[in-house]
This record gives sequence, structure tokens and C-alpha cells, in this order.
Amino acid sequence: MDKIILRKKWEDADLTDDYIFSKVMIDHDICLEVLRRILPQLEIKGIEFPNAQQEISFAPDAHSIRFDIYTTDENNNHYDIEMQVTRADNLAKRIRYYQTASTMESYNKGEPYDNVDDSYVIFFCNFDPFGFNRQQYILKKQITGMTDKVIDDGETDILFDIRSKRHDVSPKMQNFLDMIAQRNVESTDELVVKLKKRMKYVKHNRKWRAEYMRLSLYEMDQKRHEEEIKEKG
Repeated sequence: MDKIILRKKWEDADLTDDYIFSKVMIDHDICLEVLRRILPQLEIKGIEFPNAQQEISFAPDAHSIRFDIYTTDENNNHYDIEMQVTRADNLAKRIRYYQTASTMESYNKGEPYDNVDDSYVIFFCNFDPFGFNRQQYILKKQITGMTDKVIDDGETDILFDIRSKRHDVSPKMQNFLDMIAQRNVESTDELVVKLKKRMKYVKHNRKWRAEYMRLSLYEMDQKRHEEEIKEKG
């Protein structure tokens, strides 16, 4: 029965599944184009090959963190890209921890703070992350009472509500969000063509399918174990 459930889960999984998302986004050209659409003002020319599910730990006894997608560009800007389907009340603090991890990766020992690289934490959420009915949230530090002043500390958090139909983003960015949300999308968009081709490749990869089913089975076993503990009080 579990195998049937897991096979169906794999067949139904789309870009909102963080495993599928990471396997699609490790494609260098796709990841680069997505970042260009999110941050056109940076005029990103190239990025390192993206790492999927990269784990970072500050210390042996510290809480480790696993990035869905992590990469850097030619100017050593750091990018963490996450798919978030489950609503979490502690999302803001989670973003803070991700930003801390990303920032720590950008510090080189012995160099002055002025040389620290900029870091961007980007979340694609299957819900409105802050409940203000916006399609995109860009978070920067500000001074209370001086909302027109932004503290340039090199950290930027960007969150998207992929369900939103407000169309507050650029047409190209909207195409990507529509693709994630499985809405009708412009088929002539080169990124959309690449995404569809990549999705087929991922779904036909037997190694990844086996890994996905193994991880899903582990999650199912963990959930059952937790439920048994609750029942026993």
C-alpha cells in the first residue's frame, strides 16, 4: 500500500514540492534566469553551479540548516532559494536563521566587515507569508519612524505568494510564478520551455524517483512514530 501511495505522490509532485523544485533549480541556466527575473537590477552575468539541499552548521551542537538551492554570482553575492508550502507562524524567525547562515558563508576570516558579500534569501510560498495581500515582499532593515530610510547591511529577504493573481511583478516573473502555481502560462517564454523540459527529465530519472520515495517513506514512518507517542501520552 505504501508503494502505491508513494508512486502516486511522485507522479503528482510539481514545482511546489521542495524535492522537485531543487532538482529543477540545480539546472544552471534555469537558476540563473530565475535570479535575473527576481533581481533584474543586479544584472547578474553568471552564477556558480547551484547546490541542492546544502547543509550548513555553525557548530557541532548548533541547529543545522539545509538550503533548497544555494549559489553565488560573479560578484560573490550569495543566494538561498527556498520552496515553502507549509504555513509556519515562525517564518520570519526562520528567514532570519537562513539569512544568518548565508551571511556567515559570505564572511572570510581576517577580512574587514566592509568586504562582506551581500546575501539574498528568497522564499516561494504557497500562501501569503505575512497576510498583507501582496504578491511580493521585500524585507530590508529600517529605522523606526523613518520608513523612507533603509539600512544597507547587505541582507535582503524576498518572499513571493505564488497563489496571488495580483500581477504586481514583471510579466517574465509572473510567468515563472504561474508555472509554479500550474496556471496557464505563455508557452513561448524560453524559461517556461526549459522548465517543462526539465520537469520531464526529473520525473523520468529513476535514481531521483527512488530517492524521493525513500525519503517520503522515512517521513511517513516518522509521522507514524510521532502519532504513536502522542497516543501513548
